[in-house]
Amino acid sequence: MPKVLIIGNITFFIYSGDINERRLHIHVEKKKGRYRNAAKFWLEPEIELETKGNLTSKEINGIKKIIELNKESLVRQLKNFYSGVEIKTIRIK
Repeated sequence: MPKVLIIGNITFFIYSGDINERRLHIHVEKKKGRYRNAAKFWLEPEIELETKGNLTSKEINGIKKIIELNKESLVRQLKNFYSGVEIKTIRIK
């Protein structure tokens, strides 16, 4: 599971097994203590929640805003990964 972007306790990552899905998407995990809650967002044609996991609506809305602000970087990282280019995790505090 390559990590694409980490912002605080939120990690954006790729499931390698999803490489054949036609729409670009990102998986998001938020750590809550020792628990991890994951969601999946489509990035095109627009940002859209696919799977909510155990995240609250407030958390989902916050994550969606982060995706909106970082969409260009996320898409670039995903395309690099799918093209076989090694990606480096971007960390933002």
